[in-house]
Amino acid sequence: MNDELQNGRAVDLWRAVAQTDELVDFVTGMFDVIGITIEETGEELTVRVGEGRIHIEPGLPDRWDFLVPLKMENVTNMVSHATDGTLDAFETWRIASVLFTPLTRETLKNPVMSTGILRRLARVEDLIHVRLLGPEAEQVASHTLVFASGQWLVIEGLHGQARRTFSMTGEECVTYQKQVFKAMKTSSIMEWIRFARWYGKWRSSASAER
Repeated sequence: MNDELQNGRAVDLWRAVAQTDELVDFVTGMFDVIGITIEETGEELTVRVGEGRIHIEPGLPDRWDFLVPLKMENVTNMVSHATDGTLDAFETWRIASVLFTPLTRETLKNPVMSTGILRRLARVEDLIHVRLLGPEAEQVASHTLVFASGQWLVIEGLHGQARRTFSMTGEECVTYQKQVFKAMKTSSIMEWIRFARWYGKWRSSASAER
C-alpha cells in the first residue's frame, strides 16, 4: 500500500478512498469546488462536493472556491488517514493540518476579509498566531497571520509578538472553515455581519489575548 501511495497519481489515490457518510460530512460545507495542484508532478485536479458524494476529476475546474497547492506527501498522508472512510481525532487533525495553511491563505484573499469595517466589527488584530493541536502534545501545526498594506499574509510557523494566539483542535479548525465559507458563498452584508458576530464569540473560547 505504501508503494502504491508513493507511485500513484493523486486523482487515482483519492478516488480509492471509501466514500462514507462520515467522510462526506467532514468536507461538506468547507468548500463546494476546489482546484488542486501537485508541486512535484504538476498534476492538476478538481475536488467537488455534491449529491452526497465527493467527486474527484483530473484537470482544474473553470471556477473554484479555492485553489490549493499541495505536495505529493500531503496527498499520501491524507489518503492514508481517510482510506477506510472513518476519522478519529488524530486523523481529523492530520487531514485538517494539510489543508490548514493553504485554505487559510486562500480564504483571506477574499476582499471582504481585508475590509476595515469587517475587521473592526470582529475586532481582528493585525498579527495573530494560530496553532492547530493534535491529540498528543507534540502534534502541532502553526502559522502566523499578518495584515499589512491592505492584505493578509499567511506565513508558516510562528513569527513576531502576536497580540492573539488561537489554539484549535482539528474539529474547531473545520468548524471555522465551514463558517467562513458559508459567509463567502452567500456573499451578503448580513451574512458577513453574522460571521463577524459568530467569530467574536468563538474566538473567546479558541484563543487568548496577549
